[in-house]
Amino acid sequence: GSLLYKLHSHDLVPGVQADKNRFKEVFKSKYGKVRIFKVLSVSKESKEWVADPKNRICDAPGSWFCRGQYPPALKKVLDQKQDFGQLEDFNKKQVDDEYQKKYFEHLNDPDKAHKEGQKGGASSFVRPPKEQVDELQKRENWQDTPYTSELWNLIDANNIPMLKEYIIANPLVAHMRSADGRGPMFWAHEYGRDKIVKILRKVGVSEKHKDSEGLTPLDDTEIF
Repeated sequence: GSLLYKLHSHDLVPGVQADKNRFKEVFKSKYGKVRIFKVLSVSKESKEWVADPKNRICDAPGSWFCRGQYPPALKKVLDQKQDFGQLEDFNKKQVDDEYQKKYFEHLNDPDKAHKEGQKGGASSFVRPPKEQVDELQKRENWQDTPYTSELWNLIDANNIPMLKEYIIANPLVAHMRSADGRGPMFWAHEYGRDKIVKILRKVGVSEKHKDSEGLTPLDDTEIF
């Protein structure tokens, strides 16, 4: 996977970890929306090269606006890169017109974008890749973690606004399962949280998975 994927999913998705010889997590916000990693083992030679003013590209002699360059030591890695297609790159042949329309609507009307996010409509939720979901369903990956504990607390308290933010930030957490095989969909049914069940369905959480006792969420539901 990409570096971005590994940093985002580090110690969250089973089997996914950033290189501990190169990156150290130094901060994670309460709901994992912000994660900061420190880059380790940085070359002293490269640091000195980057700090040297003669290696900066300025828009004019003596200007304060000078963009940096990657050190020569990274050339081999950068030669293999594939740039992301930016929304603003109108020279690319394939354009998602509907996505661009929504993008500029939100850009021109931030209040509308915020309200849509607060509503948690279908467009606010994204289903994570099937292979990642399937990995979480394996029995060896059922475990009690700070994520499962926080999800249980939010569902128990019926804290829908915070749960929406949590899932929108990382839809994969909705598919996590605790050591007994139960997870958000089980708890939502158990406590009769019908609105939460609908949210979980939007990100593809199954109601057919069985826990360690062979029960599904529907076997212990308070929603009728």
